Amino acid sequence: MFSIFKPSPFFNKLEEKKIMASIRKAETGTSGEVRLYVESHCKGTTSERAIAIFKKLKMYKTHERNGVLIYVAMKDRQFAIFGDEGIHQKLGYSFWAKEGATLKSFFEKGEYVDGVCQVVTDIGLILQDNFPHASDDDNNNNELSDKPVYGR
Repeated sequence: MFSIFKPSPFFNKLEEKKIMASIRKAETGTSGEVRLYVESHCKGTTSERAIAIFKKLKMYKTHERNGVLIYVAMKDRQFAIFGDEGIHQKLGYSFWAKEGATLKSFFEKGEYVDGVCQVVTDIGLILQDNFPHASDDDNNNNELSDKPVYGR
């Protein structure tokens, strides 16, 4: 069964523009990609859902396997940050745990947009350090949309 109604965004246009600007800035100077997926409820565990969304959005198709998904289930008050194998091999679990703690601290105060933007900034800095654009890089482009993706 499908619905003819488009899911409503969880952020207003100004908030969405702020998030997109944060993602664009974070991706400057790196071949890495960051995406945000937001929905009401998490189906399964947040880790399972983030991986499923990562695959659905084909984020594994980045040139260096360095895509990062920030997954948020707003009504369930849950989230996950998932980095593809290229970036995860370089950073390991501790980086993602630190960013998760940062996101949680903002979310506990109801500062969803600021929390997402801060984590995107942090991820961008680490991507720039580990996956800088090469001067002869033909893939020096935005491989994935910066617009948040909304589920139900």
